[in-house]
Amino acid sequence: MIAPRVVHPEILDQLPEDSPAACASRRDLRTINRLLGSRAWIGSVLRERRRAGECVLEIGAGTGELGRALSALVPDMAGLDLGRRPAEWPRSGCWYQTDVLEFGGWAGFPIVIGNLFFHHFDSGQLERIGAHLGRDARLIIASEPRRARRNERLFSLLCILIRAHPVTRHDGRVSIAAGFRNDELPNLLRLDPAEWSWQVRESRFGACRLVAERRSWLT
Repeated sequence: MIAPRVVHPEILDQLPEDSPAACASRRDLRTINRLLGSRAWIGSVLRERRRAGECVLEIGAGTGELGRALSALVPDMAGLDLGRRPAEWPRSGCWYQTDVLEFGGWAGFPIVIGNLFFHHFDSGQLERIGAHLGRDARLIIASEPRRARRNERLFSLLCILIRAHPVTRHDGRVSIAAGFRNDELPNLLRLDPAEWSWQVRESRFGACRLVAERRSWLT
C-alpha cells in the first residue's frame, strides 16, 4: 500500500534567502533538477505545444534558473514567486512577487508551468489554484515528485552521493510524501475531463509529469 498524500512545511521555504543553509540546499536542488531532466522535458513540451505569441507563466519560479533556460524559447517569460525578482531574470519578462493564491493576473497567461511546486499545497489550496487554471489557462505543464517508496530509497542514496545538506535531506522526504501518483494532480486541481485532456507520465528518476490541454483548442 502506498501511503496517502501528506503535506508538511519545508525548511527551505522558511529560511532567509541568503542564509548559508538556503544557499547550500538550492545548490543541491540544482543538481537534483538536472538529474530529473525536468528543464529539458518542459522545453520539449513548449516547443511542441506552445502557439506563436502565447505568454508563459512559471509559478513558483524561485531563483529563476528554469525561466532563464526557457527564455530562448519564450523571450517574455513571466515568473511568480514569494521571493524577489532574481537579478538574472530575463529583462523582457515580468516578475510577480506575490502569493499564488492571491494572484489576479491569470487571464494574461494561456500557458502555466510549475516545477516542483504544486506538491507544496494541500487539497483545498490546489482546488483554489485549479479554479483559476480551469477558467483561464489553455495548457498546464507540471513536473512534481512521485510519491513512492522506491523514490524515497533513491533519494536517500542520492543524498549520500552528492553529500546533500540536512535541509535538502529533510525537504526531499517531505516533498516525496506530498507528491502525486497517476491522475491525482489533475483531479486535485479539479480539472473537468469534459473540458480538459491530460497525460500523466512517471519518469524513471522519480518525477510525476502532467501535460493538460483544453479540449476546445485541440480541434
